[in-house]
Amino acid sequence: MIITTIEELRLASPAHAIDSIDGLVGFIDNSEHDFLEDKLGTPLYEALCRWYDENRMARLTVADYQTGYWNRLLLMAQRVVAFDALGRYAGVQGVSLNNAGINQMVAEDYPKADRNTVSDYQATCNKEAHTSLNLMLRQLEQWCKGTEPPSGEPTGATDEYSDEQTEIAGLWKKSRYYYLAAGLIIPSCETMQAYLDISESREKFIRMLPELLFIQEEIIGNSIGEEMLKAVVDFARDGKVPGGAVAMPGNLPDGGTVGSDRTNDFGVGSDRVAVLTEATMGRLLHKLRKVMVALLVGRTAVLKFSKEQKVQAHDDGVRMLQNVMEYLRTLAAASEERKESPIVDAAGTGAGASAKPMPTESVGIHAQGGCGRQAACWTPPLL
Repeated sequence: MIITTIEELRLASPAHAIDSIDGLVGFIDNSEHDFLEDKLGTPLYEALCRWYDENRMARLTVADYQTGYWNRLLLMAQRVVAFDALGRYAGVQGVSLNNAGINQMVAEDYPKADRNTVSDYQATCNKEAHTSLNLMLRQLEQWCKGTEPPSGEPTGATDEYSDEQTEIAGLWKKSRYYYLAAGLIIPSCETMQAYLDISESREKFIRMLPELLFIQEEIIGNSIGEEMLKAVVDFARDGKVPGGAVAMPGNLPDGGTVGSDRTNDFGVGSDRVAVLTEATMGRLLHKLRKVMVALLVGRTAVLKFSKEQKVQAHDDGVRMLQNVMEYLRTLAAASEERKESPIVDAAGTGAGASAKPMPTESVGIHAQGGCGRQAACWTPPLL
C-alpha cells in the first residue's frame, strides 16, 4: 500500500475530518488494486510500493523538481487512491453493522446527510479521482518522451534523478496504459485530441483502443489494402516514406459502399501501383485519421453522443473513406502515366522505356507490373 497514515490521506485529500485510517484500509487497498494498478502496470506499481516502504521516513511531501521522480509519482498516485477510496467509503460510512442488526450512525455535532448529499459527494470524489489519474498519466507521458526520442536512444539527461526517470519510463512501457500505441495511425491521446475533443483524457483514449484497432484493420485496412495500410502506419510512427511503389486498391464495384460485400481485389498483388512522396503520405495520413475518428464517433460508447450525431458521423466516415479511395485511384493513375512516359518510369528512375524488365520469378509488389529495380523493390511483410 502507498497510503498507510492519516497524515498522508489528509495531504492527498484534506477536505475531511477523519481521525483514524483504520476504517479506510480495506477501501484504500481495493482502490490501489482496482483503480490504480492497471494504469501504472503491475511492474511499476510494485516498484512504487517498494520505494515507498524503503523511503517512508525520508521521503518529502512537496512535489517539486528537487524531490526526485519516484517521490513525485508517489504523491500523484496517492491523490488518485485517496479520492477513489473516499468515494467508496462514503456509501457505508453512516451505516453501523452490529449484533443488533444494521443501524445508522449520526454524529451529535453534525446533522445527518441525506441521500442526495452522499451521492453528490461520491460523484465529486469520482471526478477528482479521474482528474488526478489523467494528470498522473500526462506526467508519465512527458517523462517517457524525455527519455525515449523517436530513435529509441536515451537523451542523456544530466539531472541527478535522470536514472529514476529512465527506470519509471521503462517500467511503464509494460502497462497497457502506456501512452503510445505505435501500431495505429492515431497512436496517442495527443494526436486524437487534434481531431476529436476528448478533454485530453488518456484514460478514455486507452479504453477506445480496441475500437480504433477494429476500424483500422477491418474497415480501413480492407479498403486500402494491407500494404498501403502498413506504409501509412510506418509513416505515422517514424515518418518513413516507402522507398518504392506500393500496391494500390482496385476499384469498388458499381454502387459499392463501405461494409458491403466486395468481389474485387483490394491491393496485395494488384497490378496498380503508385510511388508515394512525403507530401502524399502526409495528406493520406490526415485523411485516414479523419475517417477513423468519424467512424469511431459512430460506434463508441466511451464518449457520449446523441443518436443523430452517431448516424451523421458514420455517414461522414463512409463518405470520407470513399474520397480516400478516389484519391488513391488518382495517385495510381498518375503513377501509370509516369510509368509510360519515355522520360520517367514508374519507379522514378528516369530510365523510361530503356529500363530492364523485371524477371518473372521475382517476388514483390512489382512482380506483375515490373519496375526494372528488383534490388530496390520495397516488399513489406503482411500485417
